[in-house]
Amino acid sequence: MTKFLALILILAGIFLLALGYDESQTLGSRLNRLFSGELTQRAMIYYIGGGVCLLLGILGLARR
Repeated sequence: MTKFLALILILAGIFLLALGYDESQTLGSRLNRLFSGELTQRAMIYYIGGGVCLLLGILGLARR
């Protein structure tokens, strides 16, 4: 994995985490969390995808 690809993965991870946060703050998501106590599936997908991209990017930068 090249350093450039690792940086792209880090940026994509940060972007997806920001999208997940925005999704979790919508009215529909707040109502869902109020009644069920859980995040919406869409917000969880953004959070998980962002975390995976961020982790892969950091690991890519750490490799020689």
